[in-house]
Amino acid sequence: MSDTATEPQPPTRRGLKRWGWALIAFAALVVLSLPILGFFAYVSHSVSETSPDQPFVEGPAQQPDAASPLVCPERCFELDAATLLAVSAEDVSSLSIEDERYSVGAFEPSTVAAVAPNTGEGWLAAGGDEECAFVPANAPFIAAGPDSSSEDGIMWIQTWETGDEVADIAARVFPTSEDAAAFVRDLHERVSACPWQDLAVPTAGGLDTSLVQITAQAAISVPSDVAAVGWVREGEPGPRWRSYVWDLQRGNLVVQVRVLTDGRILEQQTAAFAELVAERLAELQAATL
Repeated sequence: MSDTATEPQPPTRRGLKRWGWALIAFAALVVLSLPILGFFAYVSHSVSETSPDQPFVEGPAQQPDAASPLVCPERCFELDAATLLAVSAEDVSSLSIEDERYSVGAFEPSTVAAVAPNTGEGWLAAGGDEECAFVPANAPFIAAGPDSSSEDGIMWIQTWETGDEVADIAARVFPTSEDAAAFVRDLHERVSACPWQDLAVPTAGGLDTSLVQITAQAAISVPSDVAAVGWVREGEPGPRWRSYVWDLQRGNLVVQVRVLTDGRILEQQTAAFAELVAERLAELQAATL
């Protein structure tokens, strides 16, 4: 973190320390000199430390719309409501993650427009498609295109980390519930349209490019007024190295849950963790009166 920063952005250490989902070089350009997580630049890692190749969990297709959407006369939530979604050491113990690296309040809230453009520029420069610019984001936003100029508030709630295993939670508040629902539906469509990206980033194996694969996750069990869209990012050197991402929407609030792992954490475990956060989201008191 830069000592001269006056308004912190997401931490430098929100990514994996030793391998492919490391901090991207262009993150250094983020507003106020504080980088955000990306995933480029592979470095060495012992395959013997990882689990065997894991097939994706099979199940029903995810539905980007809540079964019974929350209806509010105006805004259901303000951004600070998201702080109530903080998780405990017991909550993350199922992921074998023990250390709270950044707690609630460690970073000041920001806006999409303050963070996304530089992230998007780096993504496009590396050969990423604009349609797939949700991939490098570390909060609920699209790093390139119209969404990148939004003044919606975003917040990085918590980061937990043990070794190469990382779990974090971020949130975004939209003007209306309809706007939030539209974002999640758009994300769902983008995931389907982006099965892979061939990026101009060298790999540890000496190749000049990195092939990143994006796959929609099977639906998880969430409360009726919560929508959930999840995807998995994986790439060279193989499917052991993964990032699991879930965006959960209720009313005008979207919460992003990410788990980055070298293979020790299984998809089933991340799905259960996302379900736990979805339950907490459903318990938030909305401004319905």
